[in-house]
Amino acid sequence: PLLGLYAVSAVLPSKPGDNPVGGKWTRKEGIAQKLLRTRATYQHLLPVNSTGYLPTSANYAASAVGEAVNVISLEALFGLIRLNVILRGDAIPLSNDERKQCEEEAASRAKERGLVNKVGKLSSLTVRAKFDPPRIAFGRKGKILNLNLGPRSSVVLDTTYCDDKVRVGKGGTSGTKFVFRRLRSDDEEPNEWRPLLARRPLRKSKALIVLGSVLGWGIQSAVRDPKARVAGISISAVASIVGGIVVFSS
Repeated sequence: PLLGLYAVSAVLPSKPGDNPVGGKWTRKEGIAQKLLRTRATYQHLLPVNSTGYLPTSANYAASAVGEAVNVISLEALFGLIRLNVILRGDAIPLSNDERKQCEEEAASRAKERGLVNKVGKLSSLTVRAKFDPPRIAFGRKGKILNLNLGPRSSVVLDTTYCDDKVRVGKGGTSGTKFVFRRLRSDDEEPNEWRPLLARRPLRKSKALIVLGSVLGWGIQSAVRDPKARVAGISISAVASIVGGIVVFSS
């Protein structure tokens, strides 16, 4: 019953000001949110190898019980500009010893900082999701820009409740609470990430050339046509932000 497509419905951060869903892309005071609107956020749990991507390490390939796919969908100008950030990872169950270690580390951190330990006990449904580098797709179909950007990452997530409508999760190191709403498997919007992830990503150098072209086109449109000024400036600004992230990311 855990497997399925889910929208992120609510988040209760363990600390005020934390932004566990989306990071810099969805932070209200961040540059991205000054230009883009968060259209939707998802966390899908799928059977092993549903995306066609095999586990990246042979050390845990046999132990993966599913795939986790996090999606942040952003847009501007009523959908004219679309940007998707996709994180695909493999879900690896934690052993009893690993869960105990997470619990002890969380309790120790809370005690050192004089805070309430919000992690508490972890259930047998706790997994570590080992994510590939984020995939950035610019454009509705990812044809304008599609590249892997940033480092690999991992998170620990426990499922404290699940039925045919909702799934409740808890961060295994932070204690952040999540509520996910189950979606129909044939819904169009929750599946928009599939062809984006299936596209072959660009090399970093080629991505910068594409972004430079988009930036130039946006500026040119804004200067030549007053009616297209807002769209041109917005497109140029988004291209500049993404280009900066590409340049300074690992």
